[in-house]
Amino acid sequence: MRYTKYKTRAKIVLTGDDDLYSNNSGSTYKTTGSSYTNGKTIRFNLNGAFNDVKLSHNCRCIMEACYMPAVTGIANYILVRLGTSTNDKALDTKTFIRGNPVLAVFKGTDQTILNCSEFFYNLNVPSNFLQNGYIDIQIESPVVTANIDFFTSSPLNKFFISLIVIDEDDEETQDETLAAKVDFKNYGRLAMPIRTPLT
Repeated sequence: MRYTKYKTRAKIVLTGDDDLYSNNSGSTYKTTGSSYTNGKTIRFNLNGAFNDVKLSHNCRCIMEACYMPAVTGIANYILVRLGTSTNDKALDTKTFIRGNPVLAVFKGTDQTILNCSEFFYNLNVPSNFLQNGYIDIQIESPVVTANIDFFTSSPLNKFFISLIVIDEDDEETQDETLAAKVDFKNYGRLAMPIRTPLT
């Protein structure tokens, strides 16, 4: 019996100039406790590319890279949320468990995060994550002294995020190119039997 680790692997690159809400003032909001407009939802259309993809409950979304451009009114840290529910235990004190999970944190604008390990900047996502037809990203800067201007000169056009969706549900396979055959009599580089045969 052989198993392959990944059933599905998809790479998705989202660029800010493709934001469906680029001119929608209703996509901005105030975070909990803020007197100023300090958050914006960016929506990216997947154009039906993943409608046929079936994911398991073990699927994870990993941020490979992200660039946060300069935006007037942001001078402090920035939260980047993935607009989906998660089975992970995710909590932050702005939304507790009611908001979307934080995927990454920037210390300021004009910054880039490059993720060199799938163990960081990743979240469990629901099985219909790609079938929604769009992906929402929320950008928030909780500490501001005035409304953030997300629209003048289209500052978020330079926003960039690269995501990798990996379905980690083990699946039995007979394809030896996906999963090598295991010799249960002699396992490992020392060719030691994994069990002692009965006499």
